[in-house]
Amino acid sequence: MSFNKKLLLLRLCFLSLLFSSCLKKEDSLIEFDKSYPLALAPDVEWCVVTEPYVAYKKDSDWASSVTGHCRKGEILQIIGKRQDASGERWYCTEKGWLSEISINVYNNRYKAQKVSEELLKQ
Repeated sequence: MSFNKKLLLLRLCFLSLLFSSCLKKEDSLIEFDKSYPLALAPDVEWCVVTEPYVAYKKDSDWASSVTGHCRKGEILQIIGKRQDASGERWYCTEKGWLSEISINVYNNRYKAQKVSEELLKQ
């Protein structure tokens, strides 16, 4: 085969690959749950309760009063964080403060959802 024919064949192969890779594949679309608009926001963190029963605190301190309770597997948006004098990290949610020992923190809600589902299977 001559050099020109090889070059032409190579160009045709390249063009066919180029166009086939640009085709839209409908079955590979990813659908996200839109009920949580901040689920993937880069500056929003989420936590999953890892203990069977946890008390929300009014402030980031064990001596603080209890404002409510949550259960293992609950997913909560973190709206603030603080470190106490002993070095323990506390995370604020809409319902109160939780200690780092009773939760796991994630950078998006979808990761938290997956972990929650696994915790609830146990």
